[in-house]
Amino acid sequence: MRISRKLRLLVALVFFFFVLYPNPLVLVRSIEHISHPAVDPQAVASLARTLPNDPRLIEQAVLTRVVPYAYDWQSAGVPWYFPTTREAFAEGRGDCESRVVVLASILAYKHIPYTLRMSFDHIWVDYPGHVATALENPGVQLAVRQHGHFVFHWPRDFHLGAEVNAQIADYWTPMPLGRQALLFGGLLAIVLLNVIVRLARRAPVAARRLLARGRRLPAGPRGSL
Repeated sequence: MRISRKLRLLVALVFFFFVLYPNPLVLVRSIEHISHPAVDPQAVASLARTLPNDPRLIEQAVLTRVVPYAYDWQSAGVPWYFPTTREAFAEGRGDCESRVVVLASILAYKHIPYTLRMSFDHIWVDYPGHVATALENPGVQLAVRQHGHFVFHWPRDFHLGAEVNAQIADYWTPMPLGRQALLFGGLLAIVLLNVIVRLARRAPVAARRLLARGRRLPAGPRGSL
C-alpha cells in the first residue's frame, strides 16, 4: 500500500492537534474571544462595587486575589485558551488573558478608560497611571486594540531566543505528563510508519533484483546416465 508524504503529514498534524485540543471547539472559542474580547462589566458588578476607584489598586486586587496566576493547562486543560469574563471570574484563576478580561471589565464598570495591548507572549490592560514593566511596555508591543479591533506592528524590542524560551515555559513545561507522553508516542509511531513504508517500497525492488540475478546465473553441468 502506497501512502503519500502529504497524507502522512496530514495524519501527524491531526493527531497532534487532537492531543492538544481534544475538543476543537475550545480553540474556536479562543480565536473568537481574542478577536472580540468578552469584556463584560455586569459579570463583575458585585466585585467592582467593593473595589476602590484607583486602577492600580484594582489591578493589584485582580492579580493577587481575584484571578491568581495559573497556566491554561491548569485552568482550561489546553495549551491556550482565551476565556470570557464570566468564565475567568468563575474559574478564579488563569493566565494573562483571564486577568485581562476581568480587569478590563471592572475598569469598564467604573468608567475608567483603558486600552488592551499585546506582545508575542502576553496581553495586558493599559490605563492612566499604568507603570511599564519588562512584560508590559511599548517596546514589546505587537498589537493595540483600537476602534474594536487589534492593530498590529512589529515590536521594537524583539529577541528570538527569549521568545522561544517564553513559549516553552508557557506551553511545554506545564503540559501534563500524559499529554507529553502521547505526543512522544505519536512522534515515535510516525517515525516507525515512515520506516515501514520505505521498507515496503524497497521490498518489491529487492525481490525483482534477486529474481533477475537468478535468471542470469549460468546453468550447472548436466549429469549423464
